[in-house]
Amino acid sequence: MAARLLCAAAATLALVVFAAPAGAATKPFTMVVAPATAPAGQATTFTVTLTNQTGQQQLGSADIGVPSAFTGVSVADPAGPATATATGNTVHLRDASVPPGGSIALSVTATVPAGLACSGSTFTWSVVAKQANDFNGPPGNDLDLNTAASRLTTAVAGGCGVALRFVAGHQPQDARVNERITATDYDPGPSAPTVQVEVVDSAGNRVTSSTASITMALGPSVGLGALHGTVTVSASGGVASFANLSIDAPGSYTLRASSPGLTAATSGTFRIDQVAVACQEDKLCTASLVNGTTTFNVSAPGNERTDAGALLMDNGIGVQIDCTGYDELTATPTVIEGPDRAKTVTSTIDKRTMNQLPNNGASFLQMCFGAPYTFATRPGTPLTAVDTNGDSVADFFYGLLPDCGAAPCVSSRNKTKAGDGVIVTQTPAGTADPAYRP
Repeated sequence: MAARLLCAAAATLALVVFAAPAGAATKPFTMVVAPATAPAGQATTFTVTLTNQTGQQQLGSADIGVPSAFTGVSVADPAGPATATATGNTVHLRDASVPPGGSIALSVTATVPAGLACSGSTFTWSVVAKQANDFNGPPGNDLDLNTAASRLTTAVAGGCGVALRFVAGHQPQDARVNERITATDYDPGPSAPTVQVEVVDSAGNRVTSSTASITMALGPSVGLGALHGTVTVSASGGVASFANLSIDAPGSYTLRASSPGLTAATSGTFRIDQVAVACQEDKLCTASLVNGTTTFNVSAPGNERTDAGALLMDNGIGVQIDCTGYDELTATPTVIEGPDRAKTVTSTIDKRTMNQLPNNGASFLQMCFGAPYTFATRPGTPLTAVDTNGDSVADFFYGLLPDCGAAPCVSSRNKTKAGDGVIVTQTPAGTADPAYRP
């Protein structure tokens, strides 16, 4: 009986001996991330220090997890045999061979998006370290993170930027093809106000501490143009200025500003035109534009009752009119808009094009005309109706113009001594968008 009691006591003692070290960190290490605070909207270089606190094992390798909200993670290769690479938001340390009591420091760069400052949160780094230099071995090969002596969090500093907004008075305005887009219509000059975007908080106030990187692109648009210029700008005082944007084809466009972590902003709609002539009250306003082998010259007389406005000309935009039974001499229509004046449009077709026609006398010249209103057509020819916006209601019409009478109409047609064909069209006052295609 006594022997059995002794065995029981020994068994109890053995259980106590084995239970005690089970929860202890026998191979401790620490990781400290500095600085503890990073500014929103810009890249920060962090020093990540791993210290081996074990008694005899080395710290051979580690995978360090950068907070998933951070972007653009990179790492500098440390000195000595150790290597460090970044894949996504994980930094891989290999061949470190850090002895007991030793440390290794890594320089890790990451961008804290501007919008993260609004969360009011801190972001936590993670780490798994192993004895093996090649990050291999069974689970027992792992070291134990001493969390009490580690610092794994990064707080985000800076203003609470939640969105982008085009600055009042600095929205993009109408411009000519390949000319600088500014906040003043058709004014590419150096004194014209630039297009600007600001970072704002949830109350709509500008975040003056923001240096967010803001990128401009085309938003919803009707046109074939591409955006050119410096399209990515870092904010200064919460404002980014885009000083040299341009678009290379006519149309109707918007701009869209975006930045990581911030709600994007879309500008108001603006035009890009090939020709834009400012007309003065009481003055004759003229403009011209070449479309292939045809030259269009516009004359718009002015008086005290007519619009000053702008005379605009573009090729190839709007409805692609193609009058029935008629061979157009230009590949695309030429659209002539504004000001609110009666206009005379003289279309001159190069003699080389005229000479290619089997019937090239002046009497064969006709004007295919389109407009957002109905008009009389040449006798015996149709007026074609078009629904441009899908609401099942015709809102654009085209056909061959009759000889004058009432405008719109053809007032004359002839050939020059050089053999060029000339057709002259009269159109009524209005700012709508008639299209011409002789």
